[in-house]
Amino acid sequence: MQSTDWLGEPFASKDNKICLERKVAKRLLYAAQEAFPYEYSALLVGRGAVITDFISMPLSPDKHVFSWDGPAFFQAIGNIRKRQLQWLGVLHTHPHTAPIPSVRDAAGWHYPSLSYWIVGLAANAPDWRVYQWQDCEFLPRDYMLTDALTDAWVAGETMSADSSSSPKNA
Repeated sequence: MQSTDWLGEPFASKDNKICLERKVAKRLLYAAQEAFPYEYSALLVGRGAVITDFISMPLSPDKHVFSWDGPAFFQAIGNIRKRQLQWLGVLHTHPHTAPIPSVRDAAGWHYPSLSYWIVGLAANAPDWRVYQWQDCEFLPRDYMLTDALTDAWVAGETMSADSSSSPKNA
């Protein structure tokens, strides 16, 4: 039997606030802006509820969707396992629309234990949102930006799920 230690559960506790390292947010935003006008996507990795890195996925030839082929996805999962990290979520962009999950996003989501991030690039400032799949729908969740892994447990900036937000200094 294969171990699934690589598959994280960032929302294992209803009180968990997922954390995103600020330097990772900056790198993700840069990669997303480089992919514009295409949708950018990445697997988010770390431990527990703290995202410490990401793996960029290939761009889709369609500007309005993200999708991965089997080999690229399995190579990314192998990378996560080799690095002894956990897959904590998926991030993708909505280059021309608000960061609200689409019908297509919901239909294609197969990992309810993971976080689902959307960065809207249509406004003047990037709009970051995180969701959790629960009871057949995406529910907004709060997240916290942190400067280092240990900061996540002590202090940080909490970004509310019901407000438009972008990582500071991103």
